[in-house]
Amino acid sequence: MLDGKRDGYGIVYCTSTNNDAWLYECEWKQGSPINNGRFIWIYGVKKWNQWEGPLMSDYLLTGTGSWQDEDRYSYQGQFKQGRFHGQGKYIYPNGDFYQGEWMNNNRTGQGRFTNPNVTSYDGQQKEEKQVGVHKYYEKQGVLTKKQDHK
Repeated sequence: MLDGKRDGYGIVYCTSTNNDAWLYECEWKQGSPINNGRFIWIYGVKKWNQWEGPLMSDYLLTGTGSWQDEDRYSYQGQFKQGRFHGQGKYIYPNGDFYQGEWMNNNRTGQGRFTNPNVTSYDGQQKEEKQVGVHKYYEKQGVLTKKQDHK
């Protein structure tokens, strides 16, 4: 503490108005998080999410970082004010993944969805929906079809 405010490296535990628990581990300056850190949100019946990366004074990630939850969903890539925003890779528990552009937590822009055991497709996304022409590939990388998603 410095002048009554958090200063230096430390861990802070707090709860929200609905009794969700938040645990922040980072460097502090004049009461605000700076540099890289991580935080965990525990909610509901012991469910959790964890973020790691550059924390801003609003306690949200902005820059390159990662997110994961207890069900093994995860994201690695760019954030803007705590949301997936920019280039990133979202991985599902079964091993499927989407890698591409994000905007405000939505797949928006060019990207590729891959099922490592079967197929992949690439093309444009807009707010989680396929738009335009997408190319579909077999596991070996052979183009199988093109489909227009209008």
